[in-house]
Amino acid sequence: MAIAERSAAENAQRIADALEAAGLPYAIGGALALAIAGVPRGTADVDVNVFVGEERVRTVIDVLLGLGIEVDEAAAITRAQRDGMFVGRWNGMRIDVFLPSIPFAHEASQTRIRVTDDTGWSGWFLSAEAIAVFKLLFFRGKDLVDLERLVAVRGALDRGYVRRWIVDMMGEADERVLRWDALVTRYAPA
Repeated sequence: MAIAERSAAENAQRIADALEAAGLPYAIGGALALAIAGVPRGTADVDVNVFVGEERVRTVIDVLLGLGIEVDEAAAITRAQRDGMFVGRWNGMRIDVFLPSIPFAHEASQTRIRVTDDTGWSGWFLSAEAIAVFKLLFFRGKDLVDLERLVAVRGALDRGYVRRWIVDMMGEADERVLRWDALVTRYAPA
């Protein structure tokens, strides 16, 4: 099978396997993690969080290059230092690599979940709560749609945990907290 024919999920599995083989802690995020949390939606990219310090960014890049993912190493290192993330391309598919740039990233690494699919493949994914916090931080239109669907379908979501982290990072009066409170009220369990 050619790389271009693989789905985002298949590419994520290959990336996860390579990161795991290299001993690099990671979690698949974005739409793929959202699907694991019970909110499936299509995607044409892979989001992966790699929980390493700045001194190991080159190792992450080397792992990706070894898979055939195109990464401009100098630009990736500069962007990782500036933005806490960098982008690669795998036969046209965007690969977003997020690195710990905020205190919550450490928390996300501690709350990631191991998932095994029906083929026996096993990998790490962001928890539903971490997804919610990141969606609130990005706060784009598509993130708000995903967040609403997550709150609506995920009864076991620790809503207080999400709120505590957003308040801690953004302050009680931030619009993200207000939006979160409105969602939690709207979809409160009966």
